[in-house]
Amino acid sequence: MTPQEIQLYLPILIVAAMFALRWRQMIRPRKLRLVTLWMGPVAVLAGIALTMAGRPAPTVGHDLGLAVLAVAGSALGWTRAKLSKVEFDSENAMLTLRGTPYGILFLLALIAIRTGLRILSAKHPEWGINLTRATDFLLFFAFGLVLGYAAEVYRAARQVKRRTA
Repeated sequence: MTPQEIQLYLPILIVAAMFALRWRQMIRPRKLRLVTLWMGPVAVLAGIALTMAGRPAPTVGHDLGLAVLAVAGSALGWTRAKLSKVEFDSENAMLTLRGTPYGILFLLALIAIRTGLRILSAKHPEWGINLTRATDFLLFFAFGLVLGYAAEVYRAARQVKRRTA
């Protein structure tokens, strides 16, 4: 195996090992504070603003592509949130959020797809897949993913709160 191939495959191996080691911890219920759900989307949006501030203004087609990827990311974030469980812990009177094995496998699949695109772009440069230039698109996709997840978890938590009140 060449050093370039190792560099392509190493991220997926590291992430898979991290998920394997933290599997049980990710499924365990953890305290959910609704206010903190919005920290993720705000942080990603700040990163996007800082990244794009020094670049020339995007074209209309570029803006349209960014919007489409943000919506696609939101749909996947919503799907990921649907694979989580929001519950009310009556002993402690607090909301809890628990990941499910399907949600974790969903995240692994997204990482595998991204790694697959990296491998394809390295092995077939004639296809024109350049992930370095696609940073804007990946950032907007990530923003949609985090926002869709936060919005659906917030909605589910509000619904659970109403049922128990």
